[in-house]
Amino acid sequence: MLASLALLPVACADLGPDGEPADALEGEVASAAQALTFPINERQSLVVTDTEVVAAFTLEDVLQQLITQAGVPGLTPLQLFQQFMDTNRTDADGLTTGPHCDDVVIGSSGSINGWPIDCPRVAGLEAARDPFADEDAPNAYFATTLSNRFDLAPPDGANCGEYRVVFARRSGQQFFQMRNFIIFEGRLPNPSPSQGRQGCRQVAEFWNELSDPAKSWTDRKDELHDFYFQGLPGFEPVIHIDHYGQNPGPYGGQIRTNEFLFAPEVDGTQPPPFTTWNLREFRLLHSGSGSSSTLVVTPSFVKDTPAAPLFDPGSTDARAIAFRNTSFPGLVERLAATDDINRFAFEPSYPTTMNAGESQMIGLQNNYFATLGSGTSTLRTSIQSKLTTMGSTLTPDQIVGRAFSLSCSGCHEPVGDATGAPSVELDLGTTDTLTKFAPFVQTSETIENDPDEVGRTRFAISESLTDVFIPFRAKVMEHFLLNNEILGFEKPGAWTSTQALLSVHTGRVEEGISSLQVQTPAAFNAIISSNFSTAGLTIGNKLTLDIYVSPAQPNPSWVGSMEALISLPSASPAINNQWIGNVALTPLDRGKFVRVQFAQLPTATKNALSASPRPTNVKLQINLNVTTNSGPYYLDNVRFEN
Repeated sequence: MLASLALLPVACADLGPDGEPADALEGEVASAAQALTFPINERQSLVVTDTEVVAAFTLEDVLQQLITQAGVPGLTPLQLFQQFMDTNRTDADGLTTGPHCDDVVIGSSGSINGWPIDCPRVAGLEAARDPFADEDAPNAYFATTLSNRFDLAPPDGANCGEYRVVFARRSGQQFFQMRNFIIFEGRLPNPSPSQGRQGCRQVAEFWNELSDPAKSWTDRKDELHDFYFQGLPGFEPVIHIDHYGQNPGPYGGQIRTNEFLFAPEVDGTQPPPFTTWNLREFRLLHSGSGSSSTLVVTPSFVKDTPAAPLFDPGSTDARAIAFRNTSFPGLVERLAATDDINRFAFEPSYPTTMNAGESQMIGLQNNYFATLGSGTSTLRTSIQSKLTTMGSTLTPDQIVGRAFSLSCSGCHEPVGDATGAPSVELDLGTTDTLTKFAPFVQTSETIENDPDEVGRTRFAISESLTDVFIPFRAKVMEHFLLNNEILGFEKPGAWTSTQALLSVHTGRVEEGISSLQVQTPAAFNAIISSNFSTAGLTIGNKLTLDIYVSPAQPNPSWVGSMEALISLPSASPAINNQWIGNVALTPLDRGKFVRVQFAQLPTATKNALSASPRPTNVKLQINLNVTTNSGPYYLDNVRFEN
C-alpha cells in the first residue's frame, strides 16, 4: 500500500461496479516500497539531546558565525548577546543603543505589535554579564537540544523546514527560579524550489541516516555540527543570518526565549519588578556592508498567538471587534478540521496584527478562557454557527482551546479554565492531550541516563514530545522518503480539474502532510493526476484510496458516487481511460476518512504497471458525481493493494 504509515479506519464500504458489495479485502496489503534500511531512531534523527553530541554546539560559536556572515567590524559575540538581552531594559536604563522594551509605550508599559508587554524584565540583567567568561558559571549557557522539524516544510517546498538549537542557562540546573532558554529556530531555504519538497530530499535523508546503527556518537556529532555550521552540499548552513527573521513572514525563522528568571543573581543584583514567566520572539536583522554593516536582535510579536484581550466580549477595541466578528470565526473551519494535535493550525490569512507581543503563563495573563468568560457572547455564537454548518460536534470552548494550544503559553503550560488552575486539563476534543513537563518547558536542563545506550546521558524532554509530537514527525519523514508524492496528494498542482476547485489541505489528512481538498460547484467533477512512475511501488490488484465525505450534505439521502479510470499509453496495447470501478458515497461514514477500494484491476493492466523498466507515464482520473455545491470532499493516500 502506498501509505503504509496511515491509520486505516476499520469500517469501509467497498462497492463494486454494479453497486453490490465488492470482494472482501484479501490477504496482506502490499507495501509501497522497500522499508527504510533501518528504522528512524527518534532520539538520534528528530530530537537530539545526547549530552556529548550537543556539547559541540556553543552559544558563542553560533553568535560568532552570524557576526562573521554579517561582516560587522569589531562586533563580538559578547556584544551581540548583551544587545539581545538589553531589549528587556528600558531606554533610560539600557546599556546599548537599543532597541529597548519601552521604545513604543502603551499606557504605562512598553509594547510590541500594538500590545502591552512587561517592561523591564529580569532578563535585562543579562546585558551586564558575560556568559562566555566561565562555562561553569551560573550565567553561562549550554546546548541541550537539536530539533529536526522537517515536518514544517510546506507542501509546495517553499523551504525545507526548521532546525533548532536550544541553549539553557546553567543556573536552571540548580534553581527553579533561575531558568532561561534561548532557541535559534532557523528556516532552511530550498535550493531547488521548482522541485517542491523533493528539492529537500537530501535534508530528510541526512536526518534519517543519523539513525544508522553503524554510526558512533562522534559520527553523529560531527555530521550535525557540519549540517548546522557548514550545510549540506548545495544548501546553506542552518546557522545563517538570513534564517532567523531577516525575511518576514511565517517561513522566515526566528529566535525565541523562554524566560523564567525570578531570583537575584549570586552577585546580589536585585531584579526589576516584573517577574512573570514569559516567552518572547525575536528577529535577527542585518543591513549594509563593510564599515556600515549592522546586526541587531530585534523584538517581534509571537507567531500564532492572538493577544488574550481579543477574546474579551466586552472590549471596544477595534481589533477585538474585528477579531470577534470576522477574524476568529474565519479560523474555525481550519481549527476544527482535524483531531490530531500535530495538525492544528490557523488559516494563512490570519492577520498578524492580532499576534501578541509576548506570551505569558503565570495566573491569568494569557489565558484565553479568562477573557472569553463562560457566558453567551458574539464570539461564542459565531463559533457555534460555523461548527453547526460543518456538522462538527466540537464545542466553542474546544475551538478556543485549540487556538490556545497553538500559542506559546498554551503549548508549554496547557490549562483549560478561566481560573488558570494548572490542574485543569485543556480540553481539545481529542484523545491526545498536551502534558506538562518540568513546568513550562518541552526540553530541559535535566540530565538522565540514556536507556538505549549504556553509559551515555542525555537531557530529558517532555511526555508531549515523546508520546505525541515526535512520533508524528517520524511518520512525516518516513512517508516522504518512501512514498509517491502524487498519489499521496503531497504536491500542489499535481492533480487538476476543469470542473472542481482543488487545493492541498494540511488539516484533514490521513497520511503525510496534505490531502486534496475538492470543492464541487458542478455535479460532475473529473480530477486528473499528472503522469507518475510506479518505480519503487509494489503493485497490488486493486486501486484503493481514502475519502472524507463532509457530514453537512445538501441531500443527505443521496451523496453520489466516485469512479476511477487509469491510463498507460506506453503499454502494449495502450491503456487509455480504462474504467476500473465505481463506489457509492451515500453509505460511507461521514466526517472522517474512510478506506474505499475499486473493482479488481485487469491482469494485463496490473502487469503493465509492474513491467520492467517501470512505466513513467501512468495517469489516474477520479470522477465525483455528487450534488452541486456539496462537500468539500478530501482525497488521500491512493495505492495499489491486494
